[in-house]
Amino acid sequence: MRVLLVALVSCLSLASGVAQEAAPLKYDVATVKENKSASGMTMLRFTGSDMLNVENGTLQIMLSAAYGLHPYLIEGVPKWGENQHFDVQAKILDATPDQIKALTIEQRRAMFAAVLVDRFHLKTHWETREKPEYELVLAKGGSKMKEGSGQQHSRMLSPNTLNAKQQSAAELAEAFADALQEPVVDRTGLMGKYDVDLKWAPMTSKSGPDAAQDEDAAPDIFTAVKETLGLELKPSRGPVQVLVVDGAEMPVTD
Repeated sequence: MRVLLVALVSCLSLASGVAQEAAPLKYDVATVKENKSASGMTMLRFTGSDMLNVENGTLQIMLSAAYGLHPYLIEGVPKWGENQHFDVQAKILDATPDQIKALTIEQRRAMFAAVLVDRFHLKTHWETREKPEYELVLAKGGSKMKEGSGQQHSRMLSPNTLNAKQQSAAELAEAFADALQEPVVDRTGLMGKYDVDLKWAPMTSKSGPDAAQDEDAAPDIFTAVKETLGLELKPSRGPVQVLVVDGAEMPVTD
C-alpha cells in the first residue's frame, strides 16, 4: 500500500516515540467508521487545525503516525490491525485558536494516541531490544555531497529514488531507514544541509551491501549511496526502543 502521510507524518523520527508529551488539549469528539473502499492510499491529517482526519487507515498506520515510529519498531499489532481500514474524525472543543496553534507535533501525537486508546482499547508498553540496524558513515575519501543552495526544505522518497533539499545527515538517515525498513543511525559527523538526488535499483530479497551487482542494472541503494554521496551504510546491531501492543480491540463503528 502506498501511504501518504500528510503534515509531517512522513518524516518520522526514530526517537520521537520514546516519550510523548502530555497533551494539554484533547479531541472531545471522535467518530470511527470502517472503510471498504479498497483504495491504495491512506490520508492522515492532524496538524495545523482543530481536526484529526484519517481516511482509509489501518491501526498499524495510525500507531506509526501517533507515536512517530517506523512500523518495524511496533510489534504485537493484531492481524486485523494490519488489514482492516478505518476512517477516523475527531475535533478539539473548548479551545482558543491560540491554544490550538501552540500545540507541538509531540502534543498532537499524544492526542492522537489518546483517541486510539479510547476507541480501540489500545494497551501498550515500551521495550528496549537488540535489532539489526545500519550506521550511516563516511566512505573512504569522504563526503561527495554539496551544501544546499536554496531555502526549500523538502524530502520526496519513492521505492527507488530520493530527492531531498536542505537535509541534514540525520534526516538523510531517516530517509534511508524508510527505504530499508530498518533503523539507520547517523554516524557521519556532518553538520551541514545538503541537496541530494539519488536513484537505485528496487530492493529485492538479495539486496544488501554484499550482494552481487548486475552490470546492466541500476546500482543498489548501498552502492548508490557510496558512489554518489561518499557515504556508506554499514550493517550493525543496536538497542532500540520498541512499542509493544499488549492489546487492542476492533472499535465499535459509528
